[in-house]
Amino acid sequence: MITALRGPAGRSLLRIAVPVTLQTVVFSSKSIVDAMMLGTQTEIDVAAIGIASKATFVVSIFLIGFTIGGAQIGAQLWGSERPDRAVRLRQTVWLTWATSTACALAAFVTFAVVPEAVVGLGTDSAAVVERGAAFLRIVSPTFLLFCYTSAVAAGLRVMLQPTVSTVYAVVGVVLNVALNAVLIFGLLGAPRLGVVGAAYGTLVSAVVETGLLAVHLLATRHVLARFPRAELGLVTRAQTVALLRLSVPAACNSTIWALGSFAFYAVIGSTGVSAAAALAILSPVESLALAFTIGLANAAAVVVGSTIGSGRVEDAYRQAWALVRLGLLVGVATCVVTWAAQDAVLGTFGAITPETRALTETLFAVLVVSFVLKSVSMVMVLGVLRAGGEVRFCLLLDVGAQWVLLLPGALLLRDVVGAGPVVVFALVLVEEAVRIGVAAWRIRSRRWLNDLT
Repeated sequence: MITALRGPAGRSLLRIAVPVTLQTVVFSSKSIVDAMMLGTQTEIDVAAIGIASKATFVVSIFLIGFTIGGAQIGAQLWGSERPDRAVRLRQTVWLTWATSTACALAAFVTFAVVPEAVVGLGTDSAAVVERGAAFLRIVSPTFLLFCYTSAVAAGLRVMLQPTVSTVYAVVGVVLNVALNAVLIFGLLGAPRLGVVGAAYGTLVSAVVETGLLAVHLLATRHVLARFPRAELGLVTRAQTVALLRLSVPAACNSTIWALGSFAFYAVIGSTGVSAAAALAILSPVESLALAFTIGLANAAAVVVGSTIGSGRVEDAYRQAWALVRLGLLVGVATCVVTWAAQDAVLGTFGAITPETRALTETLFAVLVVSFVLKSVSMVMVLGVLRAGGEVRFCLLLDVGAQWVLLLPGALLLRDVVGAGPVVVFALVLVEEAVRIGVAAWRIRSRRWLNDLT
């Protein structure tokens, strides 16, 4: 493991993994901050923000999926050191931004016009639907801003400059926390808005984050500051098709996975408000705890992709297995640290009932065990296989593991066997084990070692 990641590869891994981890923590902390602040209000608020955040997560994951194709091509372009790589990278980032924005418009309209229908998919409570819909309607414009920041962040990542976007993401979340405190609780003379206040905090912070990132790039005359019309006019049909062949399956893959996650939580949450509130607490905890794994997977994709782009296929294969072993170590560490923080995390939700607290503690135990398996599978799928352009295989793998195994199994356990939420939730361990086995077989086959440029 140490040999394969020694030298430039190891330095690149750290230069990407650490900032991306911080960025992921920041992204995940937005929803957990909302949940924790509203946790001092009522269980209705906790459930509403949990379901609404899950819905926005689905859209965000879909849009991030579009950046995967751009990042895959960009990593190999930058690693090839071809003389026109800066121009080609700008073209790739712009194509990523444009295609993701076209899709974001649909989500924006849906959340702005019929948010009740979206929240209603996760609960039968009229009160929860009303408050969750109010949140979605206000935050819907943030999807359009997210397209720019995620596309540019992908470009910065392949240039080994992820810190630039991370800095402004941190500024955004700090502002989000401050605005939430003021608007949720009515501090400094502001009205006490509750869930609606959290929504306004999210919207304003997203506007500020996007604006600061764009201004920084322009002020420093960065490679990705402008997208000249002359260069964009030279974008070929082949470039567009190549990007879409990677981005569309990746976006569908991400969305299907996110929808499956939403549906799985809905199956468990439909058993009552206590289960919905418990999952609302666990969902952001999971996102936050897996931050370093996500950072590692993103860094792995750049490192392995760059190695493939430079023609060193055998080195890329060795790096892949070294990264998988590193993912296992990260998963174990995540499991131990999160388990140790359980009391501190759950102690912040003072408004939940003893029944909900007991259920959350049991589900928490299952969740932390799953971190070990999730860490390995994420590095395999997001970091290794996608670096070689294996988006279709990853799509089939996720659909099979989640929609053929997990969801039907969850419905069977709930409706036929009559199992409780804990047993149903534990099915994720089986799902991840299957995903690891299939992904390992594909990595060993070496069929994923493709030059995308």
